[in-house]
Amino acid sequence: MASNTQPENGHDYVIGCDWGRSHDYTVFVVLDATTRAMVALDRFNQIDYSLQCGRLRSLAEVFRPKRILAEQNSIGQVVIEQLMRDGLRIEPFTTTNASKAQAIEALALAFERGDIRILDNRVLINELVAYQAERLSSGLLRYSSPSGQHDDCVVALAIAWTAVASPSRPVY
Repeated sequence: MASNTQPENGHDYVIGCDWGRSHDYTVFVVLDATTRAMVALDRFNQIDYSLQCGRLRSLAEVFRPKRILAEQNSIGQVVIEQLMRDGLRIEPFTTTNASKAQAIEALALAFERGDIRILDNRVLINELVAYQAERLSSGLLRYSSPSGQHDDCVVALAIAWTAVASPSRPVY
């Protein structure tokens, strides 16, 4: 896990989660909502969901986040339900073309304005640089990584940024 700091007293934290299992990676991004800086990145694949849940619980114990926002598509729904049964405060994020576009565009704007700072992490930076938009025949944009590449860090960061930028639904 890449980490920049231990939690600071008086700061609020959020965690964004993008689930994976075999080919894709599971990524947890921790943002300091007070300073709007990324403070931790946990990226891994090919491990059982119970271990993934354990890693998320460990991050939550360290940072005590105000919000954990996790992709619920596909396998995410089952994992989220289990974590909720286990007592973790977690909110689902449904990834659609529209919700993904909104999250990615908000993240891009945050970068343009200098509102967010990220860790100096090679994998994350490579994913961000490679990330692209494709215009669909409908006129809408589809955001994704180039074929054969990963976007798990980008998606987890965008979900975490959504938790920072839209704090209207805290879960207690």
